[in-house]
Amino acid sequence: MAYLDPMSLALYAIIGTVSYILCVITYRLTLHPLAKYPGPLLGRITDWYSVIRSIRGDRHIEFLRLHEKHGQFVRFGPNRISVNTAEGLKKIYGNQANTIKSSYYHVFSDVFKGDSSLTTIDNQIHAKKKRTVASALSESSIRGMEELILRNIRIFCNSLGPQSNDAKDGEEQWSEPRNMTDWAGYLSFDIMGDICFSSSFNMLQSSANRYILKVLPQGVNGLNVCGWMPGILRLKIGNLFFAELNKDLHRYEAFANQQSTKRLALSEDDAVHKDVYSHLLVANKNSKPGTMLFRPADLVGESSLLITGGSDTTATAIASTLFYLMHYPEALARLQAEVRPRFDSLESIRAGGRLAECRWLRACIEEAMRMSPGVPGLLPREALANGVTIAGEWFPPGTDLGVPHYAVHHNETIYPDSFTYRPERWIVGASDSLGSSDGSATGGVGNAVTSAEDVATAESGFCPFSIGQRGCVGRALAMKELTVVIARLVWLYNMRLAPGQERMGTGAKGAEPGRQREREFQMRDMFVSKTEGPFIQFQPYKHISS
Repeated sequence: MAYLDPMSLALYAIIGTVSYILCVITYRLTLHPLAKYPGPLLGRITDWYSVIRSIRGDRHIEFLRLHEKHGQFVRFGPNRISVNTAEGLKKIYGNQANTIKSSYYHVFSDVFKGDSSLTTIDNQIHAKKKRTVASALSESSIRGMEELILRNIRIFCNSLGPQSNDAKDGEEQWSEPRNMTDWAGYLSFDIMGDICFSSSFNMLQSSANRYILKVLPQGVNGLNVCGWMPGILRLKIGNLFFAELNKDLHRYEAFANQQSTKRLALSEDDAVHKDVYSHLLVANKNSKPGTMLFRPADLVGESSLLITGGSDTTATAIASTLFYLMHYPEALARLQAEVRPRFDSLESIRAGGRLAECRWLRACIEEAMRMSPGVPGLLPREALANGVTIAGEWFPPGTDLGVPHYAVHHNETIYPDSFTYRPERWIVGASDSLGSSDGSATGGVGNAVTSAEDVATAESGFCPFSIGQRGCVGRALAMKELTVVIARLVWLYNMRLAPGQERMGTGAKGAEPGRQREREFQMRDMFVSKTEGPFIQFQPYKHISS
C-alpha cells in the first residue's frame, strides 16, 4: 500500500473540503428547491448571512430593501424565505396556517434547558402552556392587579415632571431632559416585576438594576444569532466571534434564572398578590404525576419570556409614541384636545370607561407601533406536510417562512406614504391633515378621508404582537398600559424636545441607507428593538377648573 506523507494528507484534506463546499454552494444556487427565488448571494448560500445582519442590527432595514428590490418573496437563507404581504401573514401565522415553529427556536431550550410558552415547538404542549399564561393575563387577572400597575405609573409620571432642583426657563419650569427609552424601560420592568414575580425591580427609584436595560436586548440578540446558526452555541465558539454579545447572553440567562429561583422561594403567604408566576405553579400542582407542565427549567424559560415580552417591547412602544408625537405636533395637539377635556382628574384616567372612547389616543399608539415595531424582524415558521402556498407559489415541507414586521409595516401597497406618521389610517372617517415624511404639510395624499376599506387594509398587515394562535398573550395588558401611560402624560404635562437634543433618535441626511429619514425613530434590530431617546422635557399643564 502506498504511503502518503503528512503534507500530502493535508493537501488531500484541503482539496476534499473545498470540493465539498463548492458542491454545496453549487447545489444551493442551482438545484435546491428554493433556487429560483432571489435574494442576497451570501444568504442563498449560508445562514451566516443572518448571523452577520443580526450582529449589525440592521436586518429590518435590509429586509425592506430586499423586498423593494426583489418583490414579495426573498430567499435570505439556504432554506428560508421572507414574505412581505398580508396574505403571507395569514398563511404563515394565522389560526389555520400549515406551519410549526422553526427549529430556530431550539436555541432557547439549549440555553435555558427548558421551553417557554413562546418557544415551545410542539403545538399541543404550546396550547396547554399558553392557556395557563393567557389565564394569568386575562381581563379579570389584570383587573385584580390594576392598582399595582397604577402605582408604578404614578411614580413614573411624577418622576418625569420638574423636581425641586430643576432650573426655571424664564417664568416657566421645565424638567431636566429625560431619555424616554430609558424611563419607559424603568416603568415597564417595574410593572412586570410586580405582576409576574411579586417583586418590583425598583428601576424607577433606584439605579441598582438598570443595567438590565442593556443586558436584556444584547442577551436576546445573542439567542437570535445562535438561532440562525446553532453550531455557534453547540461548538461554544461564541467568544471567538462576538465575545461581548456572548457574555450578555449568559448574563441574561443568569438573570432569568435568578428571578425564577427568587420567586420559587416565596411561600403563598409571601406573594403579595396572585401574580403570573402563581398561575404556573398552580398548573403544576394540578398536573398528573409525571406530566408536570412547567418543569423547573421551563419556569426559567417562562421567566425569560415574561421579562422580555412584557417589558422591552412595551417600553419601545411608549418611547416611539412619544417620539412621533414630538415630531408631529399636529397629532399631539389633536391628542391633547381629545384627552384633556374628557377627564376631570388624573385618577379618572384608567383602563376602560372613558379611556376606551379615546380613539385618537389608540390610533397614535397603533401608528407608532406600525412604524417602529417592538420586534422588527421575522418570526420563522416551518412548513408542514403538503407545504404552504402563497400568491400561487408553493413552498415545500421543511421550508422556513416568515414575514418581517418592519417590512410589511412599510409595504406601500398596504400603507401608502408608509414613513409618514398618520394615526388617521386607523379611524374610519378621519381626514388626512398631518405632515408627510419629507416635512410637507399635506402628507402627500391631500385631505382624503379614511374609508372602512382603508382601515381593513391597514389591519390586514398589522402585526406588532404577531397574529394567530402563537400571537402575544399579553396584548390586552400592553394596550391597557400604553393607553393609560400616554393619556396621563398628555393630561399632566406640556412636552417638548429638549433644546440641543432634538436629533436624538432621529435619522440624518448622510447616514447609512435606510437611516436618513429625519422623522423616523431609529432602531437596532436585536430581535427586540433597541432605541435611544427621544430626550423630552415636561412642564405641568395648568387645567382650568369649570
